[in-house]
Order: sequence, then C-alpha cells, then structure tokens
Amino acid sequence: MKDQTGEPIIGATVRVAGTNTGTVSDLDGNFSIEAAPNAKLQVSYVGYESQTVAIAGKRFVTIVLKDDSKTLNDVVVIGYGTMKKSDISGSVATVDKDAVMKRVPTNIGQALQGAAAGVLVSQQDGTPDGNSAIRIRGVGTINGVASPLYVVDGVQVGYDANFLNPQDIESIEVLKDASATAIYGSNGANGVIMITTKHGNKGATHVNLTADFGLQTLPYKLKTGNVDQYAASIREAHANDGTNIFNQIWDAQYDGKRTNIDWQKEMTRPALRQQYGLSVSGGGDKSQYSVSLGYLDVNGLIVNSSYNRFSARANMNSKITKWLEVGADLNYVHSASYGSNGALNNNGNMSSLRDLAYMAPTEDYLVNNVLGGEYVHVNLVNPDGTYGTTYQGTSDGWEGNTALSGNPYASQMENGARNRNGHDRVQTTAYLDVTFLNTKEHHLNLKTQATHLYTSNHSNDMTGGHHRYNFIGGSLQEIVQKQDQMLQLSFSADNSYSLGDQTYLTYNFKNANHDLTAMAGFEVNKTWGQWLNSSAKNFATADNFDISLTNDPTTKDNGGARNLENHTISYFGRLSYVLMDRYIFTGTIRRDGSSNFSSSNRWGTFPSLAGAWRISQEPFMKNVKWVDNFKLRIGWGQTGNAGNMAGKSIAALSGNAAYAFYPANGYSGAFAGNRDRKTGWFVPLIDENLKWETNEMANFGIDFDFCSNWSVSLDYFIKTTKDLLLDRQMRPSAGYTSVYTNYGTIKNKGFEFAIRYHKQVNKDFSFNVALTGSTIKNKVEEMGEPLYNTCSANGAGTLDGSNVQAVSDGVHWNNHSICANGYAVGSYYGYRTDGIIKDEADLKDYLSKVKLSEGTAHVGDYKWKDLNGDKTIDKSDMDIIGNGFPSLNYGINFGANYKNWDFSLYMYGVFGQDILSYSAMRLSTMIPSDDQTVPNLLTDNYQNAFRNGQGSLPRLTLVDGNYNMRCSDAWVKNGDFLRISNIQVGYTLPSLWVHNLGIQNARVYFGIQNLCILSGYAKYGDPEVGQGSVLYTGLDTGRYPMPRTFMAGVNVTF
Repeated sequence: MKDQTGEPIIGATVRVAGTNTGTVSDLDGNFSIEAAPNAKLQVSYVGYESQTVAIAGKRFVTIVLKDDSKTLNDVVVIGYGTMKKSDISGSVATVDKDAVMKRVPTNIGQALQGAAAGVLVSQQDGTPDGNSAIRIRGVGTINGVASPLYVVDGVQVGYDANFLNPQDIESIEVLKDASATAIYGSNGANGVIMITTKHGNKGATHVNLTADFGLQTLPYKLKTGNVDQYAASIREAHANDGTNIFNQIWDAQYDGKRTNIDWQKEMTRPALRQQYGLSVSGGGDKSQYSVSLGYLDVNGLIVNSSYNRFSARANMNSKITKWLEVGADLNYVHSASYGSNGALNNNGNMSSLRDLAYMAPTEDYLVNNVLGGEYVHVNLVNPDGTYGTTYQGTSDGWEGNTALSGNPYASQMENGARNRNGHDRVQTTAYLDVTFLNTKEHHLNLKTQATHLYTSNHSNDMTGGHHRYNFIGGSLQEIVQKQDQMLQLSFSADNSYSLGDQTYLTYNFKNANHDLTAMAGFEVNKTWGQWLNSSAKNFATADNFDISLTNDPTTKDNGGARNLENHTISYFGRLSYVLMDRYIFTGTIRRDGSSNFSSSNRWGTFPSLAGAWRISQEPFMKNVKWVDNFKLRIGWGQTGNAGNMAGKSIAALSGNAAYAFYPANGYSGAFAGNRDRKTGWFVPLIDENLKWETNEMANFGIDFDFCSNWSVSLDYFIKTTKDLLLDRQMRPSAGYTSVYTNYGTIKNKGFEFAIRYHKQVNKDFSFNVALTGSTIKNKVEEMGEPLYNTCSANGAGTLDGSNVQAVSDGVHWNNHSICANGYAVGSYYGYRTDGIIKDEADLKDYLSKVKLSEGTAHVGDYKWKDLNGDKTIDKSDMDIIGNGFPSLNYGINFGANYKNWDFSLYMYGVFGQDILSYSAMRLSTMIPSDDQTVPNLLTDNYQNAFRNGQGSLPRLTLVDGNYNMRCSDAWVKNGDFLRISNIQVGYTLPSLWVHNLGIQNARVYFGIQNLCILSGYAKYGDPEVGQGSVLYTGLDTGRYPMPRTFMAGVNVTF
C-alpha cells in the first residue's frame, strides 16, 4: 500500500467486499488477508480516495491511493436528476460536507455559513432553537418569501429545513442562478438548496455512533453603569428638564447604600449542550437500508430556558428485477422549546441581553416612596426560596421600574416551565423506478415518487400567579402587585398536511462524441390545514393546561380558527447536450398552476437557457499540462415568487373593529375604555390579474482548476425582480384603502468568488484553504411613490407608512425604512445631524437659521440639517441615511492533517454594512419606554453624555423635547465584523489500536465555537444583526447573545 509518491501508507483499512473480514497495513504499508480469487478488496485511508480493487486470482497486489481531492467526474445533484460536475453550465456550488460537519452544526443554516459563494447566512440570534436567515444573491422581494427552497432527497420541503438533523446529510448543493433553479419555477426565485441524506450501501453492516458535548458561556457583557451612576444620570436628566425626581430612592443621600444588581450576571448561566447520533446501514447486491436516530438537548444562556429535538430517519431501496427498483423513506422529528428564549419584557422585538443591560440595577425602594422613610433591600430570592420584588408595578410611572412584576428572575423561573412551544413533523416517501432501456448508448427510465407530510405546531403559555415577599419591619411580608394573581393561559395549534406526487421520464444517449439527456415530467400537490387559538383566565393551578378548566368561563376567548387548502400542478422538462466533452448546452422549462391565483391568471411559465465551453478540452490545450479544467459559463432564466398568497385572490368577508362610538361626554384617551366598539364587515378589493413575482437572472461564470491543487470559480450575475406583490394605496374616495397587486421592480447584481487550494505535502501532512465571498448591489428600479415601513412594537411592519405604534411608545421611529427608486430595499430613512449645540451662543445661532416644526431645542441637543433649504426642520428634511446590506460577505476555511491529527479553522464576516441601532439609541439616552422604564446607560455613553460643552452624545433628558432619539444618522453605526466561528482539533485513533475491537474508525475532538468577534460595534452588542424581515434588514433592536461553546466529542464507526 503506497501513495502517489511511492511512500508506504500505514494503517490503511482493507476489507473483503461483502464480508466482515478485514485488516490494516503495517509500518511498511504491507498487509495480508484471506480472500477468494474472484473477491474484491475495499481500501480506505483518511485523506485519500477509497478504492475497490479486484484480486483477479492474484496472490500479490500493489495498491496506490490517490489524494482525496474532488474530481471533475463527481456527480452533482440537480433538479430531478444528477449531472457530472464537468457538465454543469449553471451556477451550482457543492458544499464540502466534511469541512462543515467539523463545526458540529445543530441546523442547516450553521452548516451553510460561509460554505458557498453568494450565500449570506445570518444567525438570527443565539437562542437554543435559533434559526438562520439565508439569502442567495441578495433580496428580490418585499412581501414575498425571501428564503431559498429546500429539496431533500428530491422532495420540495418548503423554505425552512431546520428540522433536519445535520448528521443525516450526505451532500449539499446550492443552485444559485436561474438557469439552474428555473426547473422549480414559482418556488425557485431565491435559489434552491439540494440536500441528499445518507442511504445504505452494498457491503457489511456499519454502525456509527456520535456524541458531542458542549459548555456554553456568555461571550460578552454590555458594560452598563452601576447603581450610583444610574441614580446620578436620573438626577441629571431631571435637572436638565427642570423637574424633580419621582422615585426618592435615587436621591443622593442613598448613594453607596443601594444594592447593585448585575442583571446580565443574575439572569444568565453557563449552559450544557449535548447531541447524540446513532446510525446503522448496509445491504446486499439487491437491497440496501439505513436507519438513524438523533437527539439534541440545548440549555439556554438565560436561566430556565431550553430546547430539545428528537429525530428518526429510515430508508430502504430494493432492486426487484433488473428493470424495477422500489424504495421508501420515513422521517419523524419532534422538537420543543421551553421558557423565554427571546424577549423578557413587554416589547416582543427586544432581545434578552439588551433587556438585561437596560434595566435598573437595583430592586430597592422606600416604603410609600417617602424620603428618609423605611428603606427596603430587596432579595431576588429570599432565604426560604420565595421571591422578592420592587414595589413599583409596570405602569405607575416611577422611573427605575424593572417590569415583569418587578423581578424578572422570578418571572423567568416561574414561567420557564409553563411556556412551551412544540413541533412535530412526519414525512413519508415512496418511489418506483422503472428502467425501460439500458444499453451501452441508450438509457430510458421512469421514476414516480409520492410524498405525504404532516406538521403540527402547538404552544401553551401560562402567565400570572406570582407571589412576592419582602422583608419589611423585620418580617417577610407578601407584596401584592398589579396583574400578579390571576393565572392566564393562551393556547394555539397549527396543523397542516401535504400530499404530492412527481413523475418524470429521463432518456440518455451517449457515445464517444455526444451526450444527450432529455427529461420531462409533472408534479401535483395538495396542501391543507387548520389553525386555532384560544385563551382564558383565572385558573386554580399553574399545572393546568386545559382551557375548559378555567374557574371563570366568562374570560374564555375562543380566539380564531381557519381552514386552508391549496392545489398546485406543474409540468417541467430539461434538455442537456454535451458535444465532444467541451460544448455544453442546457435548457429547461416549467409551467406552474396554483389555486392561490384567480382562474384568469392561474398559470405561469418559467424558462431557462445555459451554455458552457470547456476550453481545456480543446486540442490546442493538450500541451498545457498545468491546466486541469478551464470552463466558461453563461446562463439566463426566469423563476417566480408567490409570496404569502393564501386568500389574496378571494373576495371573502373580512372583519374590522375600527368603528368606535364614544358616550355623550365624548371621553377618549385615558377614558377610551368607555367607548362602544362595533365590528364592521367588508369585502376587500381584489385584483383578478394578480400573478407571480417574476425573477429574471443572467449569469456569467468561469471555472478554472490548475496545477492539481488550485480551484477558482468566478461568477457575475444580474437579477431583476418585477411585478412585486404589494399593497398599493388608494384614494379614500375609492371606498378602499388599498389593493393587493403587482407593481415595482428590484435589481440585484454582484460578483462571487470561490478560491480553494489543496496540497498533499507528503504522506503525513496535507492542508487546504478555501476563501468564498460575494459582493451585492441592491437597488429599487421602479416603485412609483416611495414605500415606507413603520416599525411596530411587536416587530411587524406596515407597508403604507401609516402611523401605527412605534418601536417603543414615545420614541419616534415611524417610517424608519423606505423603498425608493435608486436606493436599496428597506434603506434607512431619517434625519441628518449637524453636531451638538455647544452653548447658548450656538443655540441662538442655530435657531436664527432654522425653525423647528415640532419640539424645542436646548444646549446639548442635536442640531438637525435643513436639507431642502426652506429654513424649517420637518419631515421633508428626512433623507436616506444608510442600508443594511453588506458590500462584501466572506468566509475562510482552513484545514490540515498530520498523520492521525486534524485541525480546522473557520471564520466569516462582512464589510460595508450599516446598522440602524435601536440598541445604541436606547442604551445612550434616558427617556422612559412604553412601560415607563428608564434605561440604564452603557458606561461609555454615560461618560460621553453632553456636559459643559463636552461629550459626543446629547444631554440626558427624560422629556426629549428636541427628539434626539428619533431615527437619524446618529444611530447608524458601522457593522463590519470578523467572527472566529470554529476551531477544532481532532485525533483519529490508529487502526492498529482499534481494529481488534471491531472498530473501523474512531475519532475524538476538542473545539471552541464562537471564540470571538472583531468589530467596532461590539460595545452595543453583536453586529451580526438579523436579516429575517426584508424591511428590517440591518435593524438592531438587540438580540439574544450567541454563546461561546467549548466542545468535545467522539465519532466511532463499527
């Protein structure tokens, strides 16, 4: 046994095919094994390609193993078939599965991060069940689906594959340009991710066991002021406003006496993570099988929060005759999350870590709020295990409120076990593959595959029932607070079903010069489901999760329910032709019909064309030995996007409770509860010509492999999306406020690169480096009137710029983003600052030049730029102040092997990203939020608050008469970062050590995930802000922290 340089290979595994007989090569590369004269040997060794060698009656054989570098003959999975890598004419990226699995991912997003050029993966947050937002070649929609389509083992599973156990994955391909994705028509607008799971192979039964363990820690803390700095900032803000403090606990006489609470420390903990996998596979000449089980258990960094997932997958295939093959797959997934994995306070769009930094750093208070009165030191947990609380409730207007019944720690500990979100998923697939013709030059086969899918999402949320006790007058007394005593239960369930079939016929003709493949088929699908929710109050015990068992039936709310049904049918085809292994042509077409659209416009057609020229195969390149492959690619195609179309083409009755009738005295505002609300019913205006968004893309690419070690792939693309699905605003005189219709155009264009180098230095040492990245320019080409987005308290956006609730009451961030011609989708929209008013003279000069349409300016406030020159500061001076799309995103993978040791390093980052930082604003200023909580400031920001002509931030104020907190360029921050995401060292035990134990391969590893992040934004939190909602791209309202995890694990194959 030797390598290509003639060096002996020590410890290579040699097995007799189809048996359990095996051995390993010795220190000189020699081996001895008993086998029949007509037997075959299966040979494998880490870092080299596995081989099957026929003995052919020989007593001695010499086996030369080749480097395990990917070859041009690798088979790539594409829509409804496969193709040799060398014959691909579109933009298709193959993910290095072995490299990404060393990151020990828990979901598909973590596996894809930085693994393919043009694929931007953003971790939404660090919650135990946290998902990733994946964008392929930018954003081409506003109201439609922006995530890629996932196809698992040939079955479309939708736009989310986080249910999949990464340990079950065999290969991943990413279809990026329209010439590759058009075969999926109206579902392929945002790219397609093809996943093939592990299946059984011929040979002896193999058992694989994996166990991964991790300790998660908080990677950073936001540096906030201590309790005395907090008290001083409140006093300073009141002094600036000319008012007195409300809560006397902040008086200077109590400095040094207050109990300081570090909420980030109290509410977080080191957390364990464990993941196990067990798989069994094998088979004979006719039948193969694979069975796998997986279990993931993750405790959250926030106390009393967790997530677990159990998965089971089984598949088999059997060659009944030479012309008939059948197979079946079964996949079951159950997952559940417990406790608060996201927000802790009443604003659902706030993250835990930002909330914790934000809160007042003490629970102490004065009885009856009397200066010099009895002082109460509050314990988060009393000696008897009960919980203490601050006196002030959630709406009494006292600054220093910590919300959530006064003790967030207690609420989290009590509610953690009560709040549960569950998910169940069962998918069954069966297929039939019939071969009609199989000769040297001709092959014809028919495959039909049926799938049934059931999913269930259900949640229970029990709140209330709090009891709090403080030591007052030397004894422990119960403190009764608002909304504490009554137990409240909310329940929801969403069940959906899908039944589908795809059937396609494939013909292939191949000889020395021609390779022609034609495929045609159809696909039908029916989806239906039910959704309901309900709630009730006043339960006897927190252990009851039955709505009907409330003590007060009058509080029972049946909520809502709906039944949904959708039908689709598609016809598709592909023709590919390779001439003399160097001229490649591919064309596809798909025609989709959907019941979501009206009968007058139900069908859409999506074509594509692509071509490639393998210059390296030309006769004039034969003497250029250092060039392994040189291919030019060009492609064009169209795809569609149906967005969230359910019910948009149906003139169904809708309810609107917007009609309010006040009593004769005309009370409103604080007395609005006295009004009589009536529900009105109306039939919405329907656009009968509503159709899919159309995505058109052109792609130009180069693949260049040279010197046996280098691989370079470059792509330039232009993607144009037109006929966007949006609500178009109408004049009130029309009788309708809006109509859902098609209008608007978005263009994305960019450049992608993937550079890889692999080197087998000698038989002991090899290494590889991969650099992937992309640049994207996003621009609205046609929108008519600008489309505004209003950031509401629950995180939902509106498209019409209507004046709904802002990010937080009293904070003026309405219309924080805009879609306007010539700018990126969801560009930040706000005022521009012109420095800070330094003194009275500066104030007088400023007010002599401009007039404020609202508010008043003082020394220490921001000066606003009068952009339109009318000498008035108003909404007409708002401007586009940035956008959240990075100019460049990149990933760096490095791997090395030395004998039995392996090392891997993965980093990724972005450049040219703006962050509209609500977090920076809220941790830099003092104005109370909607629950009257006065924020704690970052230490640096407290020190930089404007005082005596100094400071880079505006003065402290609880009134904000100048609207310093409104959306402006003051809160647009540089979001560039580099994250060292994964470092791992592994050791594969020598075969000589474990062979006698029946172990084929055993590897142990140690590693660190999320070691650190390098960014100037780190003082405000994690710069990897979510990319989930298109109109919220780059908006940072705070996030659950990404944990730093110390990992160890073992992988054993028997």
